[in-house]
Amino acid sequence: MGDSHEHDLIADLERRFKTLAGDDNLLDRDEFKRALSLKDDYYADRLFDMVDDDDSESVELGEFIEFVRRMTTADTRTRVDFAFRLHDPDDSGGIDLAELRQIIQSSVTQHGVELPERAIDGLSELLFKRADDDDSGTIDADEFAAVLDAYPKLKSQLTFSAAAWLKPRSAPKQTPNVMSKMRTRIASGTRWASNNKSAVFWLSVYALVNIALFWNAVETYAAQGANIYVQIARGGGACLNFNGALILLPMLRHLLTWLRASVFGDLFPVDDSIAFHKLVGHVMMAFAVIHTIAHLLNYSTLPESIAFYAFETHAGLTGVLLMALFLVMWVCALEFIRRGGHFELFYFTHFGYVAWFVLALMHGPVFWQWACVPIAGYVIERIIRKKCTNRAMPVNALEPLTSGVTRLELQLPDKFRYRTGDYVFIKYPEVSKHEWHPFTVTTCPEETGRLSVHVRGLGNWTKRLYKTAKSKTGTDQLGVAYIDGPYGTPATRIFGSQVAVLIGAGIGVTPFAAILKSLFLRRAAGDPDLSVEKTHFIWMNRDQHAFEWFSEMIADLERQDLMGEFLDAQIYLTGVKLDMTSAMLDIAMDVYQQDTGKDLLTGLRNRTNLDRPQWPQIFADLAKEHASKKVDVFFCGPAPLAKQLSVIAAKHGFGFHKENF
Repeated sequence: MGDSHEHDLIADLERRFKTLAGDDNLLDRDEFKRALSLKDDYYADRLFDMVDDDDSESVELGEFIEFVRRMTTADTRTRVDFAFRLHDPDDSGGIDLAELRQIIQSSVTQHGVELPERAIDGLSELLFKRADDDDSGTIDADEFAAVLDAYPKLKSQLTFSAAAWLKPRSAPKQTPNVMSKMRTRIASGTRWASNNKSAVFWLSVYALVNIALFWNAVETYAAQGANIYVQIARGGGACLNFNGALILLPMLRHLLTWLRASVFGDLFPVDDSIAFHKLVGHVMMAFAVIHTIAHLLNYSTLPESIAFYAFETHAGLTGVLLMALFLVMWVCALEFIRRGGHFELFYFTHFGYVAWFVLALMHGPVFWQWACVPIAGYVIERIIRKKCTNRAMPVNALEPLTSGVTRLELQLPDKFRYRTGDYVFIKYPEVSKHEWHPFTVTTCPEETGRLSVHVRGLGNWTKRLYKTAKSKTGTDQLGVAYIDGPYGTPATRIFGSQVAVLIGAGIGVTPFAAILKSLFLRRAAGDPDLSVEKTHFIWMNRDQHAFEWFSEMIADLERQDLMGEFLDAQIYLTGVKLDMTSAMLDIAMDVYQQDTGKDLLTGLRNRTNLDRPQWPQIFADLAKEHASKKVDVFFCGPAPLAKQLSVIAAKHGFGFHKENF
């Protein structure tokens, strides 16, 4: 470590220590435990004893700094020896079977993993047998190091975390210069464009139309002698006419479902319809602000007061009402409202679109020319939806799962048809008489007569559904539910892929449950239209209980594909960080998988990976494995991760499709 770097580190550690230690400038055991975010007493006490050199039952600043300095500058073997000491509770120089069991139990507790006592006993015995080479009854430091040598990634994490634990939680990031930022954004944009040619084309057309409309209005009113404020106001108004009509088109779900399945599906970015609807909404807000400000500035040049023109003229009053209504709708549609536990606020304020269109038709003398066709299409869409949603479907099952997910199963009428990967809107009057919410269908069409969805308890409605499910007994009547749909999703393109990579984050796995089942059923039936040769399924969850949703189904599919020629399932438990406290659990899980051929947590063929996926390496391996084949990535999960994956996919020339509904 360089002198300058070490000086900065020590200075930062001193500041952190003083903040954590309080007025007495000492860390006791409880303060030490909280500082390192340790849940289990074993690791907290053991590490505290190793830092507290003078056995004073408190850590002074000098002890704290000296320990970090030693661990930061130590070589790999020294850090491995430190890790061994951490796992040798009595400093005897050897770890016996009882101590190993205690360590595994502490590792399980620290990371919130739940295992039965007999499982921990079995893990301890398997790992002890593997590590105790000389059958001495204890694992010494050399045997401990030999075990780690078999796990290079874990060894790297283990030796790094010895020093990183007491370092600052996040190292200062170097601020990239302007040119570096620009190059990164250009590269990212170029990759996205190469992977979304249809979207790029139509976005370019959309932008050019807006520019042309704005400029034409400005020139027209300039030729009539209007001032600059009127010119800008009319330009904004022309664009509002266009966007106000266009915003309805991405909401024609039946039209989009038909279009996606037709020969024209690849010509339009149907999968991005929701994103385009949001974009048009933001553009409308921008033009509404421009239009309003320009008119107000123009009013300031006229003989009467601004209030007179704004509230006592037809155009002014309808314009003020339009702006106020649209502002409420726009704010309530923002992410922090919809995803922040206030979905109902978004849902009900969005019904203001009816009043907005009425006011817009009253306000703009030519708006009807733009909006008549989209409005007619939307009316037809609503009629179709109304006809389809009047059917009451009996609820067969309402099952609360351990991880806060509710499985809702409906009995379908004979003529109801849906495709694998479709989603539906569901209204369940026992939870709410008016609200509709979209969910991916988790059964496949081959499972006739029923339709199920898995609903994670995130918002008010979904939490009420889970509470309702928990309150029901086996003899209770579950009532009926109503369905709006089905509607198509990007996932339906999977069946035309050569190599399909399915990535689900948490409840984002739901589209792929039905798809995987359908893939196997079609493959077994010898479907000539099925082009998929290999499927990679990657599923991430923070909580081990979340794997209960579909792990049994995936295990059944693995039994149908004994050699793993068609399905490769990779599971990640992201709530566990790979460090010293999880080291023994990670090794024990690996030993268990090698011994039994099954994963400890899920029962699947491949063992559960602890920590987050290393996406650049995963995609590089996929590119190497399928160098001569077309790889398509299908993702359902949070937007930030989708953005990251789309960039990496584009880098390797993979197709990328994200679920949006």
